[in-house]
Amino acid sequence: MLRKDLKKNELDEILEGKGDFVQIDYLNRFIKLFPPIGMRKYAYLKLARIYLDKEMFSDAATMFNNAAINSLTFKEKQENYVKEAKCFVRALKFEEAGRALKKGFAEANEKEKNELYNELLDYYKKEGERLLKEKKSNQAAQIYERLIRMKVSNEDKLSFKEILLDLYQKLGKTKEYSFLKSLN
Repeated sequence: MLRKDLKKNELDEILEGKGDFVQIDYLNRFIKLFPPIGMRKYAYLKLARIYLDKEMFSDAATMFNNAAINSLTFKEKQENYVKEAKCFVRALKFEEAGRALKKGFAEANEKEKNELYNELLDYYKKEGERLLKEKKSNQAAQIYERLIRMKVSNEDKLSFKEILLDLYQKLGKTKEYSFLKSLN
């Protein structure tokens, strides 16, 4: 059934109608057959999508990293490393997100580095907003704590500080509130 010389449509036919965890098993077994690089990347990206759907963000990040390693162009590598970083942000693993972004930087020129950084910064902001809307205050506070430490404009820093002060108040984090309030 699984052979290392399968094409995309053949692999898709095998996976069709199977449950997510069966697909994960099949795709992992397919990768272990060491198929051509393009098919390996395809399998890693399919795995990443399944993990994202299951909200298994760390696993999805690992698959995007593997896809980046198996990508041939610098642009593909950058895109997959940024996707890896975004998954780590969703998992609230900020150090890992930073490391993934640095891997993307290694494949980029100065202009592309700024674009990658801004893309991830925008994602942090969107993620913070999403968590606020979902009333996940503790997780939102972690995102905004990270945003305050990032390279952003003074206006953004003030905005993030106000949001964070409000979150600290809601969460009853009086020490953090007092400390942040005392900072200029």
